[in-house]
Amino acid sequence: MRGLVFLNGNLLTQDPERPHAEALAVDGERIAAVGSRADVAPAVRPGARTIDLGGRALVPGFNDAHAHAWKLGQLLTDVLDVRGVESLASLQASLRAFAARRPEATWLQARGYNEALMAERRHPAREDLDAAVADRPLLLTRVCGHVAVANSRALDVAGVGPASGPPPGGRIDRGPDGRPTGLLYETAVGLVSSHLPTPTAADYEAMVRAFGRHQLERGITSSSDCGVRPELLEMYRAMDARGALTQRLNVMPLRRLDGRSDNVPLPERSLSERLRVDTIKLLADGGLSSATAALSMSYRHAETRGVHRFETEELRELMRDAHAAGWRLAVHAIGDEAIERVVSAYESLGPEVPRRRHRIEHLGLPRRDHLRRAASLKIVAVPQTVFIHSLGRNFRDYLPEALLARAYPVREMMEAGIAVALSSDAPVVEEDAPLLGIQAAVLRRDAEGIAIAPDQAITAAAALRAYTAGGAFASGDEANRGTLRPGQWADLAVLSDDPVAVDPEELSRIRVDMTVVGGKIVFER
Repeated sequence: MRGLVFLNGNLLTQDPERPHAEALAVDGERIAAVGSRADVAPAVRPGARTIDLGGRALVPGFNDAHAHAWKLGQLLTDVLDVRGVESLASLQASLRAFAARRPEATWLQARGYNEALMAERRHPAREDLDAAVADRPLLLTRVCGHVAVANSRALDVAGVGPASGPPPGGRIDRGPDGRPTGLLYETAVGLVSSHLPTPTAADYEAMVRAFGRHQLERGITSSSDCGVRPELLEMYRAMDARGALTQRLNVMPLRRLDGRSDNVPLPERSLSERLRVDTIKLLADGGLSSATAALSMSYRHAETRGVHRFETEELRELMRDAHAAGWRLAVHAIGDEAIERVVSAYESLGPEVPRRRHRIEHLGLPRRDHLRRAASLKIVAVPQTVFIHSLGRNFRDYLPEALLARAYPVREMMEAGIAVALSSDAPVVEEDAPLLGIQAAVLRRDAEGIAIAPDQAITAAAALRAYTAGGAFASGDEANRGTLRPGQWADLAVLSDDPVAVDPEELSRIRVDMTVVGGKIVFER
């Protein structure tokens, strides 16, 4: 590897000791020097490729601290993507066309509808799906992944009928006649999804490769797969052993699969330069946009307070088990009631907690005392400001005003002393570009331009740090990545403009011109 040298740039290093620089040299897989042109000249290897930035910004590669690699990869390869669909008629047309293109498929899958954006303003029912596909089982997953709709064939194959009961932490929607409507919530989705054909290792690898290409185009050099089954974990280990991973990935095994009551055994922890497996994923509640996050009061549009996926003591036992075995924990908690259970559970784990750097994923509706207590435990928060942009309509329609005013309070998280790593939760959002997430953190406006908790806005500089150094810290890898500092991995992104200096309205229009992972250019516009 000949090396690289970047000159005439605006380097936003995220290193407090040298926040700005104009040049950077790469030797092998790591950064050799940062500073002025004269500073880096002695570190430039003979034959190194020189890249004249011409005033463009160079930043540490973005870290997407909470994403679902294989699920987005599945949308890019094998599952029909219906994100953005605007009516039942257009949904049905897409499903019919997809079925016609897949005559050999024994099952059909689609993902991405959002009832709040559809003309009918309701979930599809099995009759709606039957009108599009009746000859094969079909499972349509909502954009959030916490709700799904099955057609009649799928319900029949799964044995879900009038007498079927939901598993703990789930709900089966029923019509006036007592028959399932096809709508399944949370763990009840597993009643049908457990019958889907299991992807082969080659299928999974194709998904992860597609995900990697997609994110590298967005400058994301480190990402995550938050919640994987045992067979997918083994595929990741095999890819890593062959040197086939194009990004650095923090892969989090699940302890409980939807629709099951038994626990998945704790696997072996491992750490390499591209693959980190040291964090267990648990889900305490559901999604905010699907009205399944567990709240202390009823949602505005329905007589429900959401879903707790575990009873309190069962959740605590699962957390104690992983903690005692030396694992870090990443616990999904969005609603204020779920956050209370999770913070209380962390407090019960003992004096080792602040040294372990456990996480709360999403942290959507915390009270101020939750933030104070989480800070004392040194819990890392992994929220998604991009939700404000992409799912804001749902939040405005579904949340009581008292809670809407506190949705994703990132400014207060930071002021409380909590380390924050911003992320996308892809494929929950249609666009997972970090620059859109940074813009949403600054503007706090939804796609219709309506402000949501605008007092929780942060600066572009703070959001950039949360998408770079923050993500590295959240995964426990800040010694190797997240800043432009000599000795760190040469994971870099070249941006067409300075995200800290431009008008915030222009942030999402900034291009990623180049992405570098370990000193190798992996994307170039």
